[in-house]
Amino acid sequence: MTETQTLPLFPLHTVLFPEGYLPLRIFETRYIDMVRQSLRESQPFGVVLLKQGGEVLQCETDLDTTEFNALGTMARIVDTDLAADGMLHIETRGLRRFRVERFWMARDGLIMGEVDPLSPAVVPEAAVEQLPRLTAFLERIMSDRDPHRAEPRFDDPVWVIYRLLERLPIKLEDRQRVLATDQLDLTVRHLSAMISALE
Repeated sequence: MTETQTLPLFPLHTVLFPEGYLPLRIFETRYIDMVRQSLRESQPFGVVLLKQGGEVLQCETDLDTTEFNALGTMARIVDTDLAADGMLHIETRGLRRFRVERFWMARDGLIMGEVDPLSPAVVPEAAVEQLPRLTAFLERIMSDRDPHRAEPRFDDPVWVIYRLLERLPIKLEDRQRVLATDQLDLTVRHLSAMISALE
């Protein structure tokens, strides 16, 4: 069993999937410090989807009105750039999923969490026959070949499913529901139906 880890948490209005690409603009001091520490110690931080509240927290009382999903994804910084506007631009890649067991606000204003890493999701054998169609559709619509994005892995069904979810018009709540799913057979079925409607 994987041990619980302590991570800084970044509540955002987005869902990051494993191997997903997420660029961020950082301007708050606490998050700039978080990026520095993450780079210095080669440690990830956690991205969680906000349910309620804003991405900018002014004080600890703001935490009382902030609600985020307990299941998120670890993010690793793959590139940084200080832009002309003074903002720190970072590019991140999703690692593995985790579940937040408890969280608190540190003195510097960062939300810290004790998290349990989760096993990768799987596609049951019964859904495998529908995957070639999903893979072919993704290959047609996938135009991003940025060097900081993950290398295409069209032979990995979970990778294909997550990349489709990032590109198709799917609500954040539904993306979060899939992120929390260990068995992706229903997701394959829903994506197949959506692709049929689009073609």
